[in-house]
Amino acid sequence: MDLNGKRIVITGGGSGIGLAMARSLASEGAHVVITGRDQTKLAAAASHHANISSQVCDVADEAAVVALRDAMDAAGGTDILVNNAGIMHAFDVTQGFPLEKQLQEIDIDVSGPVRLVHHFLPGMLKRESVIVNVSSGLAYAPYAAAPVYSASKAFLHSYTQSLRSQLANTSVRVVELLPPVVDTPLAADLDPSFPRISPEKLVAALIKGLKNNTDEIAPGQSAQLKLMSRLAPGLLFQQMNKNV
Repeated sequence: MDLNGKRIVITGGGSGIGLAMARSLASEGAHVVITGRDQTKLAAAASHHANISSQVCDVADEAAVVALRDAMDAAGGTDILVNNAGIMHAFDVTQGFPLEKQLQEIDIDVSGPVRLVHHFLPGMLKRESVIVNVSSGLAYAPYAAAPVYSASKAFLHSYTQSLRSQLANTSVRVVELLPPVVDTPLAADLDPSFPRISPEKLVAALIKGLKNNTDEIAPGQSAQLKLMSRLAPGLLFQQMNKNV
């Protein structure tokens, strides 16, 4: 796939993985719109590249998602939708962690991608386009200290597979990016023994996968998690959670 000139939406694009994606894709000649909840952060992120613009959009806000879709349609449509926005809470269920925070995690990490796909898909079916869902290597094996986050990534993995099957005979390709632990602030609450890769290395794997029409991109340790989840799931769970 040639990325030059493509119109791309990246949710959660103001920092971390999303911003690294935006910069690299813009350098490929794509026109990238990054979204998030913080206008100041988005504006600062977009100011570094002429091919990056921003629009405030909370993926948990139905009206904001529709407004984003309408703005993209008015500009010529969406060639690539990247569902990247996500939050993670590490907590002990016996300690009274607030229910509203757990439900917020579900609304952003689970309902968010479903909401974006629902509203963007009709327009994307009219063109050669790609949906990229950013899940996690934790889709293969949960990290017990982050129960809602791990479950949300397992959901997104399954949802992406079903989307790919249903859209197989359409103009829309469905790609899943399954990052291992990436060296961003989101990973601060994860076991420090987990190996980390840089956002730039992850994005390089994504761009290579997009150009080679790869459906499931599992770089680094994620590829090992995928294999071990099939060969020895019980042992993998124990190893993943030995320090929890």
